[in-house]
Amino acid sequence: MDFFDDETSRVPADARGPVSAPTSRRRSADTRRRTRFQRIVILAVILFAMVFGIAWWARSCQHNRKVETYRTYYAAVAAAIDDSVALGKKVSAIMKDPARLSRQELIAQLDALAARQQEIAVRAGRLEPPGTLAEEQAVFATGMKVRADGFALLRTAMVNALGNKKVGVKDISGLEGYFSGPDAYYQKLAYAPAVAAMADEGVTDVAVPTATYYLTWTALDPATVTLALESVGKSSKLTGIHGVALIDVTAQGSSGDLKLVRGRTNSVPASPDLSFTVQVQNQGSVDEKDVKVVATMVLPGGAANTIKQEASIAAIAAGKTQDVTVTGFAIPTEALSKKLRLTVEAVPVQGEKVESNNKATYTLLLQLQ
Repeated sequence: MDFFDDETSRVPADARGPVSAPTSRRRSADTRRRTRFQRIVILAVILFAMVFGIAWWARSCQHNRKVETYRTYYAAVAAAIDDSVALGKKVSAIMKDPARLSRQELIAQLDALAARQQEIAVRAGRLEPPGTLAEEQAVFATGMKVRADGFALLRTAMVNALGNKKVGVKDISGLEGYFSGPDAYYQKLAYAPAVAAMADEGVTDVAVPTATYYLTWTALDPATVTLALESVGKSSKLTGIHGVALIDVTAQGSSGDLKLVRGRTNSVPASPDLSFTVQVQNQGSVDEKDVKVVATMVLPGGAANTIKQEASIAAIAAGKTQDVTVTGFAIPTEALSKKLRLTVEAVPVQGEKVESNNKATYTLLLQLQ
């Protein structure tokens, strides 16, 4: 007896009705075949339902894994975008009123912003996107790196402005593309294609983050930068106090040195290698670089008959004094034993407001020894 045996085959012969043997056997066979067919159909339906259920479950799991991959990736993208936007807002606050900070605070903040955006760029470059978004990921990662370059360049430009170097509005506002460009490219080449690709794959419950903050950013607009640079220039706590002073001038010749004194005639031994050592002091609060010194000697015959020589001091730390020698004074013989006028100037540095102590004039009498 098996699964397909007819129940009627187990009924005792004496319990069956008065049916002839051949007819009874035919009906019994038909019943068994019908029952067997019904059971086959039922088993097929059950098997189909099981296969369908397993396939649906497997596909559902695969879809869920795909959705989770997109969700994880775009959560990281959104975090990077948000972090970069936060840095942009800090730059806006700085450019709106840089004078609220001290020089050290401003430089420290600019350094931190540049370093933070660089970290964001590194993090963006390490993201692993779903296979269909490799190109979009490349656009996003490149954009974050370009913006990191922008932060570094902005930091350099602002520090130069603090140092009274020639930094124009265009030098800073021209960096705008480093900040807005990544957002424009992301929206066009990453955001829109990603939305379409996810729709094609049936991923509809994961939001692709947008990047639009820097498209309407005004921190580097010419008007904003103009006011910021004006604020920096007027703030001594940002640019520091700038100023150099002429301290002493010493004539040097073959017979020795002679410190010159203003207001009297200085008898200087004539020498073919006459030169002057000039002592300059940085009386400001910040270091100065490339401080120029000019010495002009007016010979007999008036201003048209002069010798002008220059020298420069590479750097003078705040509060320190530095010497520089000015050479090249070949005095003609007809100027000997006659009074000459020597004017020495420590050329004012950028941002210097007091220039009354930068220049001195001496009367010389060159004599043969």
